[in-house]
Amino acid sequence: MAVPTVRGDIVSDWNSLALSQMTGMEAPQVAHDLAILDLAMYNAIESLQTNYVPYSYGGYADPGAGPTGADYQAAMISAANTVMQNLYPGSSSSFTTLYNNGLSAIADGNAKTDGIGWGVSIGNNLLSWRATDGSSAASSTPYSPVGLIGYWQQTSAAAPVLPGWGSVGAFAIPNTASYMTTLPGGTLTAYLQSSQYAADYNQVQALGSNFSATRTSDQTNQAYFWAAGDNTVKITGMWNQIAQTVASTAGLNTADTVRLMATLNVAMADASTAAMATSYDQQFWRPETAIANGDIDGNSSTNVDSSWAPLIASPSLPEYVSLGATISQAAATVLASYLGDSVSFSLGSDINGDGHIDLTRHFTSFSQAATEAGMAGVYGGTQFMTSVTDGQAIGANVANYVMGNNFALVPEPAGAVLVLLGGAMLLGTRRRR
Repeated sequence: MAVPTVRGDIVSDWNSLALSQMTGMEAPQVAHDLAILDLAMYNAIESLQTNYVPYSYGGYADPGAGPTGADYQAAMISAANTVMQNLYPGSSSSFTTLYNNGLSAIADGNAKTDGIGWGVSIGNNLLSWRATDGSSAASSTPYSPVGLIGYWQQTSAAAPVLPGWGSVGAFAIPNTASYMTTLPGGTLTAYLQSSQYAADYNQVQALGSNFSATRTSDQTNQAYFWAAGDNTVKITGMWNQIAQTVASTAGLNTADTVRLMATLNVAMADASTAAMATSYDQQFWRPETAIANGDIDGNSSTNVDSSWAPLIASPSLPEYVSLGATISQAAATVLASYLGDSVSFSLGSDINGDGHIDLTRHFTSFSQAATEAGMAGVYGGTQFMTSVTDGQAIGANVANYVMGNNFALVPEPAGAVLVLLGGAMLLGTRRRR
């Protein structure tokens, strides 16, 4: 990605450049790192302007009031650069260029100097807090397949994806375990022998095959569009692109844009952690393994097909719950709460990971996009429907908690009640910068 040569929207500039460096990461990692980036910029501006309550959680305290008169833009740029230089040192020159371009448009002086120093402090404090959150060890956590009917079996030579991610520390939810779920019936065997499983099985067998005769061309496009495979920004990155587009279209100012992006990525990060914890706890098999063993699953309503293969290559992690559905519902819930659900937008997708847009789709609401992203797993042959709906429930629950307990508007002081022309006037809206 070309680094912007002039300072435009600070938040979009940094998020876009960050995404371009994250194509080798998995979806939970993208959300995790963008959450740190956006929280750094959010606390940089809110500690100086106080439109919204600064972020804090557990062992991380909000930074308090920044230096009087410090330039908030310099603070945001400095905080962002501090975070990204630490997380992606191999891309240092790109971040340095964006940093210098941004600061060059700010007049030299104490305000700029103080803002830069304050941003460094905020970025370093966030990084120090997250340094022990378990994310760096998540990919090396040992995993041993169970090897029994119904349990996940690797379908490729790829290593299991982030088997330890379910233990990564949360950004906002009280604990991950309270957002996890179990297979219907409470056990793997109960679900495997149920009519619900048979319906899920037969649906994906018909719609998700690589040579399906019942899947429409549009459903095929949906599967490819949302697959977000290797060398792409992943599904978390796609929702960031959506958010940046609609924030710009809505004309959000800097404070409101960074608040939206921080909320979005915190919600997706915590939802991802809950989904990954559930996946490696439940360890349910993927459709391609299930359909190849349909004659020995204990369910008389499933038919074996040893030649069946999915349209999209199965991700290298257990099936339940759908990570893509969880992430997408968390994102859509945040965006709809901030901007209303019925917002039209377009999004391009890099299907083959070559850095170019292969397919563009148009949407009339966030819920439409989230529903489509969830169903893409069924159409692609990688997910059962129950996994999609249960993942959506996790995503919505996490997002609602995040929004209900963070990033609130700073209340007006009691002195904001004015008596004017003999009547009382309550100043109920804050002045936005």
